[in-house]
Amino acid sequence: MPAPDNPRIAVLGFSIECNKFAPPATKAHFEARTYLEGGAILDEARRPTPTMLPETPGFVAAMDTAGAWTPVGIVLAMSEPNGPVEHRFFEEYLNKITRRLQAAMPLDGVYFCAHGAAITTEEDDPEGVLFERIRGIVGPDVPVVATFDLHANVSDRMVDNIDAFIGYRT
Repeated sequence: MPAPDNPRIAVLGFSIECNKFAPPATKAHFEARTYLEGGAILDEARRPTPTMLPETPGFVAAMDTAGAWTPVGIVLAMSEPNGPVEHRFFEEYLNKITRRLQAAMPLDGVYFCAHGAAITTEEDDPEGVLFERIRGIVGPDVPVVATFDLHANVSDRMVDNIDAFIGYRT
């Protein structure tokens, strides 16, 4: 199937490197680093010196250079390295991206910024849970692409639900 002339691409992410033995990371830890919703993700990514990690601005810049596209900001949550993510916050994030992705349909693609080293206080594979949820919403024919740190902990659940993994240089 040929790519549309002006593809609608969801932009979202959940990025944290967790140490199981450290105190839990809360929503406040993400808000202190990067927590953006909707168009604020694209506004920040296009700033000369964005406050977010470089992979999302890099993706947005590459897409802007490639031609017409319609970015659809969902939710981008990033934290400094920390303990396991408080599961209640993870569920809040999961529910929020679910609602926003459903409202954004139809989409032609999904870009997800991950780190690949997240855990929650109750889940050892939160990225797998996220990608499974995303795939369930967008269906099997919409490409889902994600960026990861080179030392990501890649699970079968992640592999089963993503079309392309991109490891970035740190």
